[in-house]
This record gives sequence, structure tokens and C-alpha cells, in this order.
Amino acid sequence: MKFIPFVSLSLVSLSLYGAMGSSITIPVQEHLKYSFGNHRNHTVQKMEEKQYYKSMAPMSDEDIRNHLSGEGYSVRSIKLRDIAYELVYQVYVTDNTSKSLKLYVDPANGSILKEEIIE
Repeated sequence: MKFIPFVSLSLVSLSLYGAMGSSITIPVQEHLKYSFGNHRNHTVQKMEEKQYYKSMAPMSDEDIRNHLSGEGYSVRSIKLRDIAYELVYQVYVTDNTSKSLKLYVDPANGSILKEEIIE
């Protein structure tokens, strides 16, 4: 009985975002630990989650910022996220035509996995 809610939650997260194509996968136990439960918004838990994700990412925030700046983007904010068991950088940028975009970037090589226009 406990297996059914887990499966449905997994399917919901995959249907909302789909597979990003990141080269770094979050282990199931860590995904569940940092994604679900009342502790999710606890300060210590957030700090631990941030440190864990940074330890898994080969490229740092600054590396991604420099990489995207070299491609002509102006970076406003950057954050590591676990989306459907995949580690990605969620980056808010402005491109050279002044469009605001949300980019999902692979933390291993800096490639853009998905791009969304922000209205």
C-alpha cells in the first residue's frame, strides 16, 4: 500500500518536468530525503541539501555563470535543483535581445538542457 503513493508522486514529478537529460542523477534516497516531508523547509535541512548538491556538481555556480556570460547571457540568479531525480542548475538570465529566460543547465558540462521564456 505504501508503494502506490511513492509511484504516483514519482510519476507526477516526471510529468511536470519530464527528463531533463542531465548527466548527474540524484540517488533515490537523497531525492526522497530532500523532496518530501515536513522537514523540507527546515533551515538545517536546506543547508545540508545545498551542500550535498554542491558536492555532486562538477561545475560551481561561478563556472556556470562564466560559461553563460561567455555565450552572451546576463545571469541574474542561479540555483542547484533536483528535478525528477536529476541535478540541474536553474538559472534566470537575460539574453542579448533583453528577453528574460529560465535555463536548466547541466552541472557537468554547462550545456543548456531546457529554455523557458519568462513573461
